[in-house]
Amino acid sequence: MIDQFSVSLITALVVLVCAVLFIFDTLLRRPEQSGRFWAVGFLCAVLTTLFYVVWASAPETDWAVVCGNTASVVGTGLMWLGCRAYNRRSVRGPGALVAVAGFAAAVTASVELAAGGNDWSGSLVMFAALGVVGAAASVECFRGALGASRTALPLGLVFGVQAAFYFARIVVVAMFGYGEVFLLWAGSIPASFLTVTLSITAVVSASVLRAGRAGVRGSDSPEGRDAGPSEIVTVTGFRRAVAVSAQRAQARRELMAVWVIELDGLEYIATAFGLDVGDDVVRTWRDTMTANAPTLAILGEVGSERIGVITVVGSAADARRQAMALYRSLFEALASVEGGVLPAIGIGVALSDVVGYDADALIEMAAATATRASSGVASAVLLAEPS
Repeated sequence: MIDQFSVSLITALVVLVCAVLFIFDTLLRRPEQSGRFWAVGFLCAVLTTLFYVVWASAPETDWAVVCGNTASVVGTGLMWLGCRAYNRRSVRGPGALVAVAGFAAAVTASVELAAGGNDWSGSLVMFAALGVVGAAASVECFRGALGASRTALPLGLVFGVQAAFYFARIVVVAMFGYGEVFLLWAGSIPASFLTVTLSITAVVSASVLRAGRAGVRGSDSPEGRDAGPSEIVTVTGFRRAVAVSAQRAQARRELMAVWVIELDGLEYIATAFGLDVGDDVVRTWRDTMTANAPTLAILGEVGSERIGVITVVGSAADARRQAMALYRSLFEALASVEGGVLPAIGIGVALSDVVGYDADALIEMAAATATRASSGVASAVLLAEPS
């Protein structure tokens, strides 16, 4: 029978290797919010296993149990926050919940140990927190951008198994206590095997998911700087530019057009042909956009695999003509990238005479139209239609 210390040591080694690989890849790439959360989550996983190794080698170290429980809850919570960030969903409220859950795990373990508890002090609170956070992370993997990617499927399944395991631990404790049944089926050794499986799955899935997005983000313009021609600004800067441009166009009764250019399949190109090819595709895309967009247009990021354009046009036909010219330039440039395949290109155009001058509505309508354009065969450029 394998002893607890050996299992804890092997688990720590696997988690450490996975964390080092992911964090090293994070340092090589431009910062991306989901990647930051995942990287810190892996660091917490390393701390968790190290604390439990200390506890396994010296069971009298109560502080290791408290720190291990807390790091485990916070680490899984950060993985959930990374999934939310990947899907472009708010992380402030959930981040506060993760902090509260980690604090509750620490306080509960400390109080029970001070009252003469054992190695499983505070475990029920930790089990409940890990079950809830794991379930939330699993759900997040099946929605939004993650849900559209097959790469996130194994990650979502493993998070679901984790949630079921920790809820099952609560049931086993309620029925049988921390006796032989619990140790055999839901004790530290089964939990270690689950941790190893989750770590390996997470590092592979997260690395591939980030590979398809790393080159899309990373605009050199600071978050707070105003948008200007010949550069691709951040998501926040682009939304601000659309709002300002819409106000001016409405006051002058000009026809404003918001384009969203979507490249579908960047993630799969990076996975199938390598990160270098994927980066070349993204670099060519961005360079072609800045070189061939209308002269005074403003360019900015609109989430994963999308770049937006703001311009003023004379008519719907003029907007379509300019968008088609950009599409042809993109097609020719991307087709010349060596070693890769041509991603599906879709351009959605939202006009103010159809959508109105609301900035969010213009961006959302153009993005939805771009998705239809990239996934259809009828046309690569589509004008948004009245709803």
